Amino acid sequence: MLFFGLGVLSTLLVLGLIQLNVKHRFKWHAWLLTVTASFLTIFTIAWSVSSVLEGETQAANMGLVTFGLPALILFGVTRKVLHAKSNNK
Repeated sequence: MLFFGLGVLSTLLVLGLIQLNVKHRFKWHAWLLTVTASFLTIFTIAWSVSSVLEGETQAANMGLVTFGLPALILFGVTRKVLHAKSNNK
């Protein structure tokens, strides 16, 4: 069930990125930040859920901090890059 959910999440993520690209016309650095943050988010979810299912709650918590926090930071930087780009128009 985990892999099915990750597949659905990945598909929705790709569709959302395509819609954002149509709206904002990403440059290469925005694509790099967005794809990296998206990959880290999916990896964080997979790591945490699988760790909890194996009974390793400490590993799940550390995965959230180690992988989830950089993903949030990258999403914030991406938002700033896209916002700065839209103000320059």
